[in-house]
Amino acid sequence: MKKILLIVSLLLLVACSNDEVKYDGAPLKIAIVGDIPELNNEKIHFEPISLDEFSEDTLHISTNFDAVMITPVMFEEASDDRFVNVYNNSKMPIIFFDSTKRHFPFTREGATYETAHWESLNNGSNTTIYLSDNDANSEDAWYFYLKGEKELDILYKEIFQKIETLKR
Repeated sequence: MKKILLIVSLLLLVACSNDEVKYDGAPLKIAIVGDIPELNNEKIHFEPISLDEFSEDTLHISTNFDAVMITPVMFEEASDDRFVNVYNNSKMPIIFFDSTKRHFPFTREGATYETAHWESLNNGSNTTIYLSDNDANSEDAWYFYLKGEKELDILYKEIFQKIETLKR
């Protein structure tokens, strides 16, 4: 009986462990506004920051991190108009993770994540990487799609690969 309990316990432990992401590119340091993703990869380092830290010291953030990821728990606050200039003047990629409304509620004044009409913004993507290029007075956005919960590790891998190409 003890052996069975031990085996069941070990299986539960393995099943509850962090998702392993098979990203093998350059090491990345990503600032997180919101919930830190539960994933396992020695090349990815997450560090929590607040929206105020990001908005008050963007030079420090852009020098010390490869990207900023904003997660759903912070979308409503992050879509406040006081942060629009931060996103539009940032020289680093911003990941809006699990945002069906892409980057628009965050980069346009007068809209919040709650009030933005998602039907017109939803292109089927799960996550958007937004990069503003003020020198060229333009912006770029890349969209990432999640086909099922079992492919979350693939989604992360694609996001990290894109961040790696953008930091060159």
